[in-house]
Amino acid sequence: MNEVAELIEEHVPALQRYARALSRNAIAADDLVQDCVVRALTKAQLYKPGTNLRAWLFTILHNLHVSEARRNAKWKQPADPDAALQKLSVPASQPASVMLRAVGKAMTALPDHQRLILFSVGVEGKSYEEASSEFNIPVGTVKSRCYRAREALQRDLNNAYTSEGPLSLTA
Repeated sequence: MNEVAELIEEHVPALQRYARALSRNAIAADDLVQDCVVRALTKAQLYKPGTNLRAWLFTILHNLHVSEARRNAKWKQPADPDAALQKLSVPASQPASVMLRAVGKAMTALPDHQRLILFSVGVEGKSYEEASSEFNIPVGTVKSRCYRAREALQRDLNNAYTSEGPLSLTA
C-alpha cells in the first residue's frame, strides 16, 4: 500500500493539470484531485502492479468528474431562499384590521342621516332609488348625502395614519 501511495504522489501534478482542464476552476480541480487520491488509496487493492498507474488514476479522475457533472446537471437551478421564504410567507393581517377599525371609527363620526345613507348604498348595495324610497327622501338628496358622507369618510381616513402613511379607501 505504501508503494502505491508513493507512486500516486508522483502523478499528483499531472492529475491537477488534467482536473483544471476538466473543471476550468482551480478550487474544483483541487477537490477533484483530492477525491481521486482518496478513491485511489481506498481502492489500492484493485490496482494491478505492473499496469499503467497513470492511466488508472486518470480514469478515476475522469469518472469522478463525470459523476459530479451529472449530479450538477440534476440540480440545474441553485436553491433560492428568497423564493422559498416568499412561498412560506403569509401576508400580515394587521393592515386590514387597522383599516377596518379606522373605517368603523370614521363611520361613527358621521352624522346619522349621512351614515345611514352611506351604509344603505355602500354596504348593503342598494341603488339610489331604493335608498330614496326606503328613507322617503328625493334621489338627489340621497346622492348628495352619500357624496358628502364619502368625502367626510375619506377626510377622516386620511387623517388616520398607519406605518405605511395615510389610509385610503382606494387602496
